[in-house]
Amino acid sequence: MAFLAPLYRVALAAALGLLLAGGAWAGPTSSPAQGLAWSQLTGDQQRILAPLADSWSSIEAKRRDKWVEIAKRYPRMTAQQQQRVQSRMKQWAGLKPEQRAEVRERYKKLQEMPPQKREEIRRKWREYDALSEEEKHTLRKAHPGRPTKSATAHDPD
Repeated sequence: MAFLAPLYRVALAAALGLLLAGGAWAGPTSSPAQGLAWSQLTGDQQRILAPLADSWSSIEAKRRDKWVEIAKRYPRMTAQQQQRVQSRMKQWAGLKPEQRAEVRERYKKLQEMPPQKREEIRRKWREYDALSEEEKHTLRKAHPGRPTKSATAHDPD
């Protein structure tokens, strides 16, 4: 477990980044939503994006567009992908603006790394993610000051 500690924060950012990266889910958008108001979303989009409802009006237009594109692709996702999107949306919605900015900065740094380094971080993240909750708790306790689960949520906001 100790070998995971140095990359803990970067690995969490990598996990967030996978959701944040529009290209990770599909290609370029064909018709941007141009920052639609919540009331302009379809019922299905509102259902999918429900974790973001309370903060929707404060999300920048370009980030709302990204969320709308995720909602459009959502029906084609596997059940596991849908569950991951919902979980990360809920976590992201719980973040403070400063925490969101920090996650975005980490993601930016991750994208600037060589592909081999990114893959190493993804591998270490998968190893960490496979740990039991007890092992994760022990690891977090051994390395105080690392982000908690609530401080590492995700979303393109």
